[in-house]
Amino acid sequence: MKQKKVSVLLFLLLSILLLSACQPEETQTSPPEKEKPKTKEISAGTFSSDRFVENIGWLSDTEILSVQLGEDGKPSFYIYHLYDGTNTKIYEIPSSFVGASISPDKEKILIHSAPVTYSAKVTIIDRKGQELFQEDVPSYELTHSWNPFNENALLITSFSEDWSFQVYSIDLKKAVMDPIDAEQPFVQWKSESSILFQDWNAEEISVSAPLMSRNVFNGEKDMIVESTIHFKQFTNSLLSVTPLEEDGPFTYRFITSSGEIQSEFTADLLSRYSDWFVPYYDMIEEKGRLITFTATEPGSFDMYTGTFSLKEWEISSGNEILLVEDLPLEPIQCSPNGEYCLYGNQLEKVIDLTDSTIIQLLTEEGEDM
Repeated sequence: MKQKKVSVLLFLLLSILLLSACQPEETQTSPPEKEKPKTKEISAGTFSSDRFVENIGWLSDTEILSVQLGEDGKPSFYIYHLYDGTNTKIYEIPSSFVGASISPDKEKILIHSAPVTYSAKVTIIDRKGQELFQEDVPSYELTHSWNPFNENALLITSFSEDWSFQVYSIDLKKAVMDPIDAEQPFVQWKSESSILFQDWNAEEISVSAPLMSRNVFNGEKDMIVESTIHFKQFTNSLLSVTPLEEDGPFTYRFITSSGEIQSEFTADLLSRYSDWFVPYYDMIEEKGRLITFTATEPGSFDMYTGTFSLKEWEISSGNEILLVEDLPLEPIQCSPNGEYCLYGNQLEKVIDLTDSTIIQLLTEEGEDM
């Protein structure tokens, strides 16, 4: 009898164990609660005013190239990360520093310095601060234009004191700079082999001119726009600002590489003594959006007392969106993903385009960091 009772007990225990093992896993343990994603925030007052010089622009969606003074008082390039606050020095720049710009691919930085009178030094470095190119150029003034179609090419225009000029083509892959023929000083790349320029008539005074392209190899020329006061070539489209009548208003027109008009909008511009003022703007190429200031009323730039609005133009749909009203007219540069824009004469502020708030990155003397 005892042996039979033990057998029954063993049978019951085995049955309970097998039954437990067959239960679905989720009935045995409750799954851990998922953590809510943390909201990334930009901290105000991250730059000290006694060391901050200026921000140059975006190196990525979250990284800013900044010029700051070191402990020794010498200016250097720093890469500042918006979210984690890291500030990494990459290159000490000369005291004769004039300005800098970032290449379209965000991998290279052009530095313009003027070590002696009537001479410019052009230095190009990578994001790690390694020098890729350096050349001295006789120059009273200097302008440049990156090639959006070739990451290793750019144009440099050197002006003499009498405003005569020479245009150079820089090939970073070969580390060479060669003079090229150009009818006008302000040129931009239209493709890997052709340049754009306004064909001004030297015999007449005019505020607009035909926009021409010329092949740098065979010299072949084509007219792109019959009359324009301003142009800018982007990777996927060409922006041309054209007067509808002699005194405006003006059409911002976006043109494809094949010459088709993608979209256009009309705006009033402020007049100047000899031309028209095109307000600051920037293109968010990843999203196909132009961010631009517009004057709320026509008038003279020198006498203007009205306000400016910040607007967004969607190139594909033609939709116009009002972002912020009543802003001072100051330079603007937007992040590649279009979430934020650096804003201000030193690009010392950030506009959050998702809610139109403005964050001051600069801490004034006497304020706590």
